[in-house]
Amino acid sequence: MLSRATNYISHHAIAILALVCSLLALAGASYAATQLPKNSVGNAQIKQGAVSPPKFSKQIGGYVRLYAKLTPAGKIIYATPGAKVTNWGITGPAGATGIVGTISWPHQAGSHTACSALATVGSPPDGPISATADATRTGTSVQIFSANPDSLVTVAVIC
Repeated sequence: MLSRATNYISHHAIAILALVCSLLALAGASYAATQLPKNSVGNAQIKQGAVSPPKFSKQIGGYVRLYAKLTPAGKIIYATPGAKVTNWGITGPAGATGIVGTISWPHQAGSHTACSALATVGSPPDGPISATADATRTGTSVQIFSANPDSLVTVAVIC
């Protein structure tokens, strides 16, 4: 009897392992659904970069290909790889006070599609600011101007 059970387990090991893993996953999901308080998992619990922009941007008709969040002084807080602040200043055109800056990436945002730049200031964002995207063979750059020199700046290139 014991040799028969051992023979059965050895021939069906993958199926048994799949069943055990499925039961563990179901138990974990059941625990989360019944024991965790409503809205207890949010932005604070999600690790930086765990959810990439293409996973959450379908409602805007494109995908976020490049992004950056910067301090008012032009220091990158986080961004897609390769982002550099190539120009940053606190004065603006025609004597206006604000942030004027350029953020560059070494790769193209979208080689076969048209791309647009979107920039916001504040945290949470107060609204859009002026942003222009320029994609070349050598990379992508975004020029921004904000009348508010004291806010965080978030830039996204959408293709």
